[in-house]
Amino acid sequence: MFKSLYFKIVVILLIFVVAVMCVVGAILMNGVTSFYVNDFYNQMKECFSEDSIMVEELYSSAASDDSRQDSLAYRMKTILSSYGSVLGIDPYRNYYVLNMNGEMLQGSDANLGAQLIVTPNILSAISHGSENRVVSGSEYADWAYYIAGEDEECVIYIKDSLDEMRQLNQVLFSIILQAMMIGIVIAIVLSFFLAKSISSPLQSLTKGAQLVAAGEFSYEIDIHSEDEIGILTHNFNYMKDRLKATLDAVDGEREKLETVLSCIRDGVIAFTADGRVLHSNSSADERFSFDKNDKGALEECFDLLDIPLVVTDNSIKVSSPDALFERTKDGFIFHDKMVGDRVYDVNFGIIKYYSGNKKSFGFIIVMHDVTARYELDESRREFVANVSHELRTPLTSIMGAAETVVNDPEMDEEMRVYFLEMVMTESERMMRIVSDLLVLSRLDNKRTSWSIETFDIGESVRRLCDVMRTDLDAHNHELVFEAEEGLPEITADRQRIEQVIINVISNAIKYTPDGGRIAVEVSAISEGSFVQVKVADNGVGIPKEDIAHLFERFYRVEKSRTSDAGGTGLGLAIAKELIDAHGGSIRIESAVDEGTVMYIEIPVECRLKSA
Repeated sequence: MFKSLYFKIVVILLIFVVAVMCVVGAILMNGVTSFYVNDFYNQMKECFSEDSIMVEELYSSAASDDSRQDSLAYRMKTILSSYGSVLGIDPYRNYYVLNMNGEMLQGSDANLGAQLIVTPNILSAISHGSENRVVSGSEYADWAYYIAGEDEECVIYIKDSLDEMRQLNQVLFSIILQAMMIGIVIAIVLSFFLAKSISSPLQSLTKGAQLVAAGEFSYEIDIHSEDEIGILTHNFNYMKDRLKATLDAVDGEREKLETVLSCIRDGVIAFTADGRVLHSNSSADERFSFDKNDKGALEECFDLLDIPLVVTDNSIKVSSPDALFERTKDGFIFHDKMVGDRVYDVNFGIIKYYSGNKKSFGFIIVMHDVTARYELDESRREFVANVSHELRTPLTSIMGAAETVVNDPEMDEEMRVYFLEMVMTESERMMRIVSDLLVLSRLDNKRTSWSIETFDIGESVRRLCDVMRTDLDAHNHELVFEAEEGLPEITADRQRIEQVIINVISNAIKYTPDGGRIAVEVSAISEGSFVQVKVADNGVGIPKEDIAHLFERFYRVEKSRTSDAGGTGLGLAIAKELIDAHGGSIRIESAVDEGTVMYIEIPVECRLKSA
């Protein structure tokens, strides 16, 4: 309460009123005192001037030598009594006739005269002086005048007790005190309205400032005046609107940054200078879990990513002299860092940001997932190794057979034919491998020529089953074909689609023991937008761990299961590439010793362009 604006205004006005009344009272009372004292002395000067009638009579009476006359003191009293009104004689002012010792001889008040004291003015008159001095702060005013006769001399003394002045001052003080009380009441009332007129807008400004500090910008302060408070209110509303616009812009930029960071597949983590997590995007949160208030989060990240860095107060150092890294303007790049089953290129740098009003620095780590590139490089290396292996096997057989024939010119005809047929067989196998590799190369480089046409897929599959009858009969397999009625025609590269279906049926024949059963079904799915070709067998099946790798190039299931089947290991890889190019899909369901089901789903409207 005592710190409120209202209390301060009331106190200030009260102090002002009291101070003003005290000053005015002091001036008035001092003025009354000065008026009375000055009026007394002016009156005395006029009465006792050399040309005054009273002084002439006093001297005339003092100079008389008539012995029958009364004493000098009595004659002086008589004259003074006659001039009482001129001298202003009243109960507060009296005259006295004193001897040269300052003792009263005659006077207007004998009781007071008996109590007279010798004042400086009396002493001056006794010494025949004519000067009367005003004694500042005295409780009385007096005037002494020396008179000399033929044989006698005396002092005429006029004394005013100033009690009338003091009574007037008391009345004046009472009036001033009453006026002060009234002024205090008026000041309190005025201060209430004044404080309200000032504090109400200030309270509104305070409330508005609190709401703005809490993030509420809809509060608008009404302007009731055009004075300084009105200008302040207007400027506050303007500042609030500008602040809201600025914060909205900052929030918009932050949301854009958050959106961009959340859409980036690279993991981004920012750290403070003391190692706490400042910010991280969703990609980083999915891969790492740090306590954001832990000062050891940065070092923990270094350990997980195997980054040989040491952060000190003023520098960043590579802790391992054998570390491989690329130095950038603001940091380092570490390539091919393995975290679990993922591989990252890690960028480490220094960032600067504002924390409150203080400029700070921190660190940022960007983890670019290069697992696909790493796996591609591995696949390429593996592919080269597989190609080398696949080509070396037939080449070894060809070289061995040719060397045997060359080194044995007397070899009988039957053995010669056997080795030459081996050369032919392995040469054909090499040609198939090279041919399949060329097909895959064209598919990878988008340089395959397509021949688009519309045809009946059900009829095509039926014809292919008839073509495969010879192989089926050779293994004593039973083939069951079923096509849904009213199948839609499809628009695709007929030759490529039939190549895929032949490959799938051929695999079913190869990997099903003699006397097996193979079922081929053609049906429409996805409300007629796709056609599905299903090839099921009851063969040896495929282990679960191998299914995900079947479409990889040169991948083969355990050799003990497929050693008699032959093949290049590229058939299913080519089949998947061809179906994917048509916008379809191919998938496998299988269990060991229970058989395999292949699903080929082809869109009715092909997405390829005719060559």
